[in-house]
Amino acid sequence: MTKKISKLAALAMSAAMCLSVFTGCKENNDTPAETTAANAGSEAVEASDVFVNTDWTYGQVSAGGGGFITGVFSTPQENVYYTRTDVGGAYYRTAETGMWKSMNYWVTADDRGLLGIDGLAYNPQAPNEVYLLAGTEYFSNGKTCIIKSDDYGEHVEVIDVTDKIKVHGNGMGRGNGERIAVDPNNGDIIFAGGRTGGMIKSTDGGENWESVDFPITSTANGNGICSILFDPSTAKDGVTQKIYAAVSAKGDEAGNLFVSEDAGASWKKLENSITEYMVQRMKLDSKGNLYVCYINNEGPWNCALGTLYRYNTDGTVDEVKPSNDSIGDIVIHPEDDNKLVAVTSGMWKLQANGAYGDVFYTSTDGGKTWRNVLESMEMDVNGMPWVEGCAIHWCSSLAIDPFNPNRIMVNSGNGIFSCDNIWDETPKFYFDSYGIEETVPSDIITYKDYPLVSAVYDYDGYVHEDVTVPATRHQDMIGSTTSITIAAQNRDYWAKVGGDEKTLALTYSTDAGKTWNWITNCPDPAKTLYKGKIAFTADGSRLIWSPENGLKSYYTEDFGATWNEVTGLVGSNLYLIGDPNNANYVYGCGNSAFYYSEDGGKTFKRNSTIAPSFRRLCVDPENEGTVYIANGAGLVVTKDYGATSEYVNGVKYCEAVGLGKAKNDGDPLVIYIWGTPMEADKPGLYMSEDNGATWVQINDDLHQFGGTGNGEFVSGDMNVYGRCYMSTVGLGIIYCDKIEK
Repeated sequence: MTKKISKLAALAMSAAMCLSVFTGCKENNDTPAETTAANAGSEAVEASDVFVNTDWTYGQVSAGGGGFITGVFSTPQENVYYTRTDVGGAYYRTAETGMWKSMNYWVTADDRGLLGIDGLAYNPQAPNEVYLLAGTEYFSNGKTCIIKSDDYGEHVEVIDVTDKIKVHGNGMGRGNGERIAVDPNNGDIIFAGGRTGGMIKSTDGGENWESVDFPITSTANGNGICSILFDPSTAKDGVTQKIYAAVSAKGDEAGNLFVSEDAGASWKKLENSITEYMVQRMKLDSKGNLYVCYINNEGPWNCALGTLYRYNTDGTVDEVKPSNDSIGDIVIHPEDDNKLVAVTSGMWKLQANGAYGDVFYTSTDGGKTWRNVLESMEMDVNGMPWVEGCAIHWCSSLAIDPFNPNRIMVNSGNGIFSCDNIWDETPKFYFDSYGIEETVPSDIITYKDYPLVSAVYDYDGYVHEDVTVPATRHQDMIGSTTSITIAAQNRDYWAKVGGDEKTLALTYSTDAGKTWNWITNCPDPAKTLYKGKIAFTADGSRLIWSPENGLKSYYTEDFGATWNEVTGLVGSNLYLIGDPNNANYVYGCGNSAFYYSEDGGKTFKRNSTIAPSFRRLCVDPENEGTVYIANGAGLVVTKDYGATSEYVNGVKYCEAVGLGKAKNDGDPLVIYIWGTPMEADKPGLYMSEDNGATWVQINDDLHQFGGTGNGEFVSGDMNVYGRCYMSTVGLGIIYCDKIEK
């Protein structure tokens, strides 16, 4: 049954804001349907119903990269590029922007799964038209959508195709591709492949989709259809006839590489195609010869072996592999089919900066011989210091600039690297991720007269003196940092925690993060404890730890040389924070319980009147004993060290709370929440300058960032009035600045 819902019109916005408009979520039907804004139900939505906030600006705290880039794309339009990520949406870059810009600020908390991009395609005749195949298996009930734009991602329309196919932007094989492709001879025709559900196509520019009679609908590894490629030289009546499609399988007589020669009406196994390996990516040269990159597993981390085949138009097949390693991708010089660049995927060979990663090869004779670029290449962090010593790795996507074939781009597990002289004797690769922020933040600290300190998964975290400038990364590196603490009254004392089942990764610093010391003595000798939350008392005399994989919490007074069990805390991974004004008080939260300690974290009491739905607490640095608690059903505050509590008026839902600098001396600190004030109809970022008596919205319908994500935090800035931060599932740390008028 087709819902009849009105379409959302585009809006003009203030020049101070990011120019993007969410045009709504469209139900897919084989007959025409109209569109509606996400979460709007079945009621008509007019343009005037979209809230555009001109009082704030929005950005991402700058580091550059940080996550797995799963695809990079040059286009037939000069200086226009696209990239996609596994958990942080997609980005574009044009000559006007000059840096990468997110297409996905509009994603709602309910639809956060759409930040996982499993495929990207653009119209070769009009590169401003771009399509994202989006969905994350474990978010948003596995919703799968086609996100389309006709202006490089500035304005988008969302079409729900969950009833036809399912994708998983953060699944294994996410570097394969592309699963979506536009007919280069007819931009209205688009094919897309699912990890399950088979193949679908649109003949009206992505507005409506129908199933294709394709022989494979799923694979044993859950990766499904992993690549679709049109041969532009085979047009008939303006429609491309030959289409290649690969599925993520090997050793199957049914095949893993298929071809259609009637515009997708029928499919057959490609003659002479091999099934010893899985298909990773495919490319065509100017003569229509098909290069297929093969890997032994879908990747990104479980592949090691592979090969490269060229299926020639005369029916012959050539194996042109540069090595026995898994091959991630290949690009072909647009003016000379004999000049090839290939990269491995999932290899760990010594690179120029001393790190271990993938290998680049060039050939000038059509793959007969290859040159190993690692033997002479150079590497440059390009002004992003955190990536110093990091490898170019998990490579599975290459792009070559058609306007400057000396220039290539390659994806990596930490961002994008580019090279402007790939054919030279000494190619120089540089980090090319300005504007891309794909970290998953876990913790944040802002103190008065102190830089912004953060913790992130995979890459430890950063120290920012200026949120617009790429920052340094914490040393020693422990990888995924789940919690970081700084003693409020002794800011030389820092500690952070991460680790896994095999590694105790708890470190401390006594010189404000310049040098670190590993704690090697585990509180539980029977097993390795890891991750969780930590907190210093205000004076730094005691460090308290609630591990993720233990039901007990511990404290140490000698940086881990000895440990004592905390009494009164129940459960694991409890959020902990010391009162910044009094070292005797420490607070804890988790498992629907709020705890407070009056002896510096040795013992805790529970306030049974508070049953918070979220664990992160916010302690007032100017009013001793005052703690704000996101209680789910509202915002709770205690003003007597946790003994009693009350609800803050005017809030009916709250999942994160933070405090920030007041506008004027003597004013209350600004309260920031991700929640819903009484007068609002949906959650968002809000601020109050009068202790919760009134609330003002900070974000708008175009800036929702997928909600607070894994870190579940909102924090004001203690040095900049009107600035707040929030965590995300893959857009890094968002910051919002109030415009002074």
